[in-house]
Amino acid sequence: MEFRLKGDVFELTPALVRERLLGQIPQEVRTHWVEVNGVRWPVKQVIHLVTGATKDRFQSQSASGWLRRLGFSVGLDSGTGDRVRSRESAGLDKAALEASELPEIETVEVHVQFCWRLAGSVTLDSEGVPQFPTLPQVPGLYRFDFGLAPDGVRTVYIGESKNLARRASNYRNARTDRSRQRTSRRVHKEVVAHLASKGSIEFVIATSVVWGGGDELDLRRTSGRRLAENAAVALAQVKPATRVLNIDIDLAGL
Repeated sequence: MEFRLKGDVFELTPALVRERLLGQIPQEVRTHWVEVNGVRWPVKQVIHLVTGATKDRFQSQSASGWLRRLGFSVGLDSGTGDRVRSRESAGLDKAALEASELPEIETVEVHVQFCWRLAGSVTLDSEGVPQFPTLPQVPGLYRFDFGLAPDGVRTVYIGESKNLARRASNYRNARTDRSRQRTSRRVHKEVVAHLASKGSIEFVIATSVVWGGGDELDLRRTSGRRLAENAAVALAQVKPATRVLNIDIDLAGL
């Protein structure tokens, strides 16, 4: 049987599985098990030993499916729930429960893809107010690209909006905006300071995003825009020599 694991291709046979398990010791079965030569093994341990792939590259459900296709008996350890209940009955703090001990019921995998398109440059007008390029009145994503600083660090800010043209207007008028849009005012100050110091800013947008098997993501929905926005922010945050102006609320107080 041939299967793919995040770009790698593996060939498995029942005989190969049995051979690779010789001399190995089965670990404790927490939830998903497979029976090989009369012994129950954790399914992830078996796939790890047979392929060499680290356990964080696949889910127990996937491993169970592969082994089932090879003709092995797989199942769930009913004792998992008993262990969880016994911890609770013993008065242990629920917050101390290890998430890995909970039974797996579903695997979620999301892939998004889109292309940034250059809309133009952000400049300052004669009054020192940000001037944006002409933008479409459609939902989408946008990115301020402040370019490279002398130390080689690139600064960006990524956002989403149900109307790109209107969002740019919000940034332009943020200095006099009396609403509670603190993000607009914060980015407005960054933009003005950077341009006033002879820096340049490119404004790029994305109005089409595909996900899953190539379906178009409905950017009219806030959830759709934020899915793509968060993916872009997460990638920027792990990119070397990149300063991301987006504030991660979960880390702001640390």
